[in-house]
Amino acid sequence: MKHRLLELRESLRTSVWFIPLVFCLACLALAVVLQWLERDLELLFPQLKMFAMSVTSARNVLGVIAGSVLSVGGVVFSVTMVALTLTSGQYGPKILRQFLSDANSKVSLGLFLGTSLYCLVIMAGYGDADRPNITVIAALLLVLVALAGFIRFIHGTATDLQADQIIERIGSELSQSLRELSSGENLRGRSQDTLRWRRRARGLRPVLIAARSGGYVQTIDHAAVVQWCAARNCVAQLRVRAGDFLLQGTCLIKLYGCRGELDDTDLDPLRAHIRTGPMRTPVQDPEYPITQLNQLAARALSPGINDPGTAITCIDWYSMALAEIVDRELPGKVFLDEEEGAVLLVRFSDFAGIAKAFYAPARQFAHDNIPVLIALLESLIRLASLTARADRLQQLGEEARLISVTTEQGDHLDYDLRHFRQRYQQLRRLTGRLQGA
Repeated sequence: MKHRLLELRESLRTSVWFIPLVFCLACLALAVVLQWLERDLELLFPQLKMFAMSVTSARNVLGVIAGSVLSVGGVVFSVTMVALTLTSGQYGPKILRQFLSDANSKVSLGLFLGTSLYCLVIMAGYGDADRPNITVIAALLLVLVALAGFIRFIHGTATDLQADQIIERIGSELSQSLRELSSGENLRGRSQDTLRWRRRARGLRPVLIAARSGGYVQTIDHAAVVQWCAARNCVAQLRVRAGDFLLQGTCLIKLYGCRGELDDTDLDPLRAHIRTGPMRTPVQDPEYPITQLNQLAARALSPGINDPGTAITCIDWYSMALAEIVDRELPGKVFLDEEEGAVLLVRFSDFAGIAKAFYAPARQFAHDNIPVLIALLESLIRLASLTARADRLQQLGEEARLISVTTEQGDHLDYDLRHFRQRYQQLRRLTGRLQGA
């Protein structure tokens, strides 16, 4: 259930219609309530009569407001489409999700559409004997709020189109994802002892469960898979993880120790715990924001753009995100049942995989760009200074060695390599790898 809620939240965050729909429904409810109260409030507050006007005048005012705000709402929609087009062309289509998840444009559009709907409902509800007052005042207040939202939207759009702002948002999302990955909730009920699971599966005949459809794996309900296996007294090996692309017929799960024949009635609920879709999402895939940073860095270092500053900014924000887990325990690969028995062996993004997901492509993109290569080493130095864990230092040292090999094989002047070599020696001292290259 939790994974379904997370998937629903991600879908609503990146949808264009949800927030405007909420504002329209809220304004519709406000129109009904205020029109119902307006006829009784004059008896309680006689001073409201000074704001009263004729029905004809009120309809004229509301008609002007409805037409005007609806026109400006069209401008908001047009500006949003232009921003999405510019973003896709300049930064890559993977960055569109950052704009679709931003609420500024959707709130502004919702305010204008909701205000227009409010005015239309109020106009239709007036009777010949009514003396409108608070309904018109509320319409004017809604216009002021909508205009304030429009100014905020214009400012936000101009700000969000800057590369540094886009990178900051992606880096913050990656930091949050890695923080959740290493949280205590994800560590409970899991173990790093893979031998414990292999001992239970030893000698048992595997049953392969294939995918019925293709697409990207978006979420996996591991707890539900563990319950399914525990109820049938079997163990399983999950062959896919969030972010993988599946073909129809790809092996999803290997089951060991199942008694009796398993039909579709048994297996379809198991397959349903692995949700697929047409695109990757960051719900359970911490490497998805890394691919966005890689795309930004690759475009920045392309010959047509040649902007190493943007690539260095990507490196800085990635370093901040990786610092969340550089000295923390990560979830184990084995899920345990209620009796602490090893039930499910999974694939997941460990520290080495998360580090390689960024440093390997960045090293390849920047093989001839000394400032960016130095920035990669500096990020590794910062991370190495935050931990004393031998496995993490070894991984950071290995990434630095590969960067050094790539750099030394390039066609660079010794003078340009001087600062690079100094930082590499500093990193080797931090990682305890002074011996050998």
